[in-house]
Amino acid sequence: MSVFKRQIIKGSLSNFLGIGLGVLNNIWLFPLAFTLEELGIYRWVERTAVLIAAIALLGMHRTYVRYQSQFKGDEASQFLSNIIAIVAAVAGISGIGFTLFAGRIAELLDVPVADEIFILGAVIAGSMTYTLGLSIASSAKRISVPFFLKNVGIRLILLISAYLVSKDHLDFSFWMKIFALVHMFVGLGVLFYSVLLKGIPLRKPKPLNKGLSQELATFAGSGVIMAVMTMSLATIDSQMIASLMSYEALGIYSIAFFIGSFVDGIRRPVSQALSPQFANLWNEGNTDAIAKMYGRTSRVLMAVALASFLLIVPNIEFIFSLIPNPERFEDAKSVVVLVLFSRVIDYSFGSNGELLSNGPYFKWNLVAISGLVALLIGLNYILIPIYRLDGAGYALIISYAVFNIAKAVYLYLKENMQPFSSVQLTLVCIALPTYLLAMKLSGPSALDFIFTNAVVAIGLVVGFILVRKRI
Repeated sequence: MSVFKRQIIKGSLSNFLGIGLGVLNNIWLFPLAFTLEELGIYRWVERTAVLIAAIALLGMHRTYVRYQSQFKGDEASQFLSNIIAIVAAVAGISGIGFTLFAGRIAELLDVPVADEIFILGAVIAGSMTYTLGLSIASSAKRISVPFFLKNVGIRLILLISAYLVSKDHLDFSFWMKIFALVHMFVGLGVLFYSVLLKGIPLRKPKPLNKGLSQELATFAGSGVIMAVMTMSLATIDSQMIASLMSYEALGIYSIAFFIGSFVDGIRRPVSQALSPQFANLWNEGNTDAIAKMYGRTSRVLMAVALASFLLIVPNIEFIFSLIPNPERFEDAKSVVVLVLFSRVIDYSFGSNGELLSNGPYFKWNLVAISGLVALLIGLNYILIPIYRLDGAGYALIISYAVFNIAKAVYLYLKENMQPFSSVQLTLVCIALPTYLLAMKLSGPSALDFIFTNAVVAIGLVVGFILVRKRI
């Protein structure tokens, strides 16, 4: 097995272990320890930090992944040193600035100002250093340790500290400070690890004089906008729910989004591992290998998304019964279904974003994702006041469908690439009757639970047997 495949598997295992801890946190412990308003504040800080960190990185992490293979020896050392120096400086300034002005940011986004949001700067700085470290590690085909530290290490510490909150040994404000500090330490640790992994000595920052300044600046600039748009997709719904509804509504939505995003445990390590692979293949002009990878990611990710849909939706009543005081989260059930369906649509088109953003069509991808963000904002403004939390789910489905169709058509016209084959049709033909029968059998009794999941298990086994050699 290649290093590339091993790292995807290890990264996915770390993600799934982290998801297990996330289930304990989000399904049981956080609802037990915190009020809906506190859950909303925590989610707002987390999502806002992700968005601002993506902007403040200035596209440096993407620039490193895209161009690192073009530098050797001393130039590779200088290139890495320059990238780290820029990000370290901006992370320090951002950490201090957003700590001082977190209240102004909340007012600008039209959400209530709470005492706990002033840890925003520390979370932003930690997110920036982690993201750069992960990108550097991915260029060395070593992503498992960063994923483990983030998905397992951070969640384990949050679990322990949230348990102490539930027992009244700590309060929510102190827990949020722990949340900020652990992000900072993990971010710095991953960056330090990635530098050691590359084995390249750092130098005093200075120009490379390679004649690439304009090209690097153009790519980095597009990377900033790309990061803004990409992270906006992950945070717009949270921001708009907090603004148009309340922190309490965001607390409910956060549970639904966590359950609906279970499938992301596979997507994240695949995406991180594929980005440098696509960049290298584009640099080599190997479009045949790119097309094969494109099709395979569609088959694998679609299978994972459909499996998650089949496992979660028929069991949604059981899952929510595990949450303390589950009646508070009744409105989240339908949102879970909508979020999962949006994932099925998005994942069925494969890793088209990574393919486009790491090659010659990165500018077009930037235009496309900008259009998606605009569409998502418009749909949320229209649908949330009408359908409440479900409106955010409908907006995701419509936006991802339009976005992915546009990207697929563009790639087909430009490179004659398309990710679909009879495998995807086979997956749908297995998943649809399995889902309908499982929903027909689902009910409140233990026998209903057994029959429902027996049907799901049979469907998954049949699907595995029929397509495993073709994926």
